[in-house]
Amino acid sequence: NLVYHGVNINLSKSTLKKDDIELLLSKNEMSIFYFLFMNQGKIVSRDEIINYLWGTDKFIDDNTLTVNMTRLRGKLEELGIKDSIETKRGQGYILK
Repeated sequence: NLVYHGVNINLSKSTLKKDDIELLLSKNEMSIFYFLFMNQGKIVSRDEIINYLWGTDKFIDDNTLTVNMTRLRGKLEELGIKDSIETKRGQGYILK
């Protein structure tokens, strides 16, 4: 059972749950969160995330990752977790 700051991560259901709030994540949102979770405290580049998600960095619109990241951050905030994913300009993202 994976837990991040009191949030239960259910990979098989693609949900994050804290107290009585359970949110369903899209496949991409869960993959991004899981990748950041497994690399917690370490900066991961956008290319690393894109390669993890899609197995390639070809043909992927850079904006696609940005949109997914924004949605993921919004869902974490709904669970009361603010500013957990920090953007490191020119480097990537880090889950604190």
